[in-house]
Amino acid sequence: MSDSIIHTENITRIYEADIKALDSVSLSIPRGKITVIIGPSGSGKTTLLNMLALLDAPDSGKVFLNGRDVSSLSETQVAQIRNRMFGFVFQFFHLIPELTVEENIMVPLMIRQPNLPLNAHRERVSHLLAEFHLEEKVARYPNYISGGEKQKVCICRSIAGDPDIIFADEPTGNLDRDSSFELITLIQTLNKNKGKTFVIATHNENFLKIAANIIYLIDGKIVHRE
Repeated sequence: MSDSIIHTENITRIYEADIKALDSVSLSIPRGKITVIIGPSGSGKTTLLNMLALLDAPDSGKVFLNGRDVSSLSETQVAQIRNRMFGFVFQFFHLIPELTVEENIMVPLMIRQPNLPLNAHRERVSHLLAEFHLEEKVARYPNYISGGEKQKVCICRSIAGDPDIIFADEPTGNLDRDSSFELITLIQTLNKNKGKTFVIATHNENFLKIAANIIYLIDGKIVHRE
C-alpha cells in the first residue's frame, strides 16, 4: 500500500509448547500517523511490535518496509535498517546508569554517525534537551531524575538520529498518571509537528485518543481495527 510504511502478510510466531504468540496477522502501518496496538497482557502486543521493528522474525509470513520484503534479511542488514530508520522507547527506559543524560542520548548518535565530531553530537543533544525542557538535567545520571524525566530522555534518544519510525513498548507502564498524560501529549506533538510515525504497544486506553490507526489484539489475533 502506497501510504503504508510497513505492512505484514500472515505473520505467525510460535513459541515453545506450540503457543501461537501471533496467528496469521496481516496489517498496515500508515506513514506519518500514530498506530496503537492494544490488548490485554499476553495478547501478543510486544511480539507484534518486535516483528514490525525487526527485533524478531516471524516463523511464517512476510514483513514489508517501504514495499521491500525484509522478512529474511541477515541480522547485519536488519541491524543497519534499525540503526538508520528506527527509534525505540521502552517501558523500563534502558538508560545506562553510568552515563549522564547527555551521554545516554549521544550513544545512538555516535553509532549512527561515527565520523561526526563530538561537538556536533553535543550540539544536537543540547537542542533536544532544550526542546524537552531538560537542559538543567544534562549532567545528571538516570538514578537522579524522575520517571517522567527518564522517559523524556528516552524520547530524546529515540528521535536524536531523525528516524522514520519510533516504536514504543508500554511507554507509560512505569509512569504515574500525570507523567503518562504528559508523555501522550508529547508523542502527539512530535507526530503533528515533525510528522513522525509512531507504533505503540500498550494497554493504556488513553493512547486511543491520539491514534489514527488502532489494532485490537487478543490471543495473537486481530479482533478489531479502527
